[in-house]
Amino acid sequence: MKKEKFDFENKEGKEEITSRIILHFFRHAEKETAKGKPDEEIELTEQGRVQSIEKSEDEDISQSLAFGSPRKRTQQTAGFVMAGKLDEIIGNESIDELKQKLDEELKIGSKVRIDKRLDFNGDFSTPFGEKAMDAFKRGEYLKFLVEESDELADSLQDKDAETYKRMASRIADIIEKYLLIAPRWDELAQDENKKYEDTLKRFFGTHQGISESFLVKVVEITKGKEARDMLISAFGNQGFGFVEGFDVEIQTINGKDQKVRISFKKEQDGEDIFEYDEIIPKQVLDGILSGNIG
Repeated sequence: MKKEKFDFENKEGKEEITSRIILHFFRHAEKETAKGKPDEEIELTEQGRVQSIEKSEDEDISQSLAFGSPRKRTQQTAGFVMAGKLDEIIGNESIDELKQKLDEELKIGSKVRIDKRLDFNGDFSTPFGEKAMDAFKRGEYLKFLVEESDELADSLQDKDAETYKRMASRIADIIEKYLLIAPRWDELAQDENKKYEDTLKRFFGTHQGISESFLVKVVEITKGKEARDMLISAFGNQGFGFVEGFDVEIQTINGKDQKVRISFKKEQDGEDIFEYDEIIPKQVLDGILSGNIG
């Protein structure tokens, strides 16, 4: 399909989206139980691969990349969500087999990459770690993160603890990177000689608590604590289910200005129980990134 080019000489004061960068953030799919196997090596179950592929929508991934933490299950999830519709993807691939198929024609790099900001500190032997694990086992991990984690880490002087503000800021950092890339991407997308489509896509597989912290913080700042608590309740106090997440759309308007749209919908028994779809001010992102807001 031929791409419509924006007419910069005839704007007539109208806002038009000239390019997009879409970031999909989601928890990994169901993981295998493998006693004695290092956590970094644990991959998806057969059901987990099915869950991931069911979320896949694109038949063309030429302008897409997938990212996971150093733990293979997140990379595998992101890879299947990105590429599950391709003819060559059977659905039983290990992460290594998946990379081999997706990278076959690449001259450099990989379609499935690692971003340590999507990982978690797995030391649960510390006082903070014990509290976090206890909350996880009780099914109240997200509630603990939001209501207790920052103050607890401060009181323990634990600089490595995975807290609400710290995890939210890591996701904000990823979004900030693409916000900075957006002007250059818009130039490329508008260059008829490059023959790019106008949308760049990225898929981020992560772990429970990490991307939720960002989403909940955004809701808290823009809608207030009552809405924040409604979202936590919608999550059952725990967090995302398998392959559940939210989307960020960075829109370039009229070839120069950027807007950040956050969208999420939570369904239960066929009904929407929480929905968020807003353009957020850049100051919200900056505040989450710095940890100085909320």
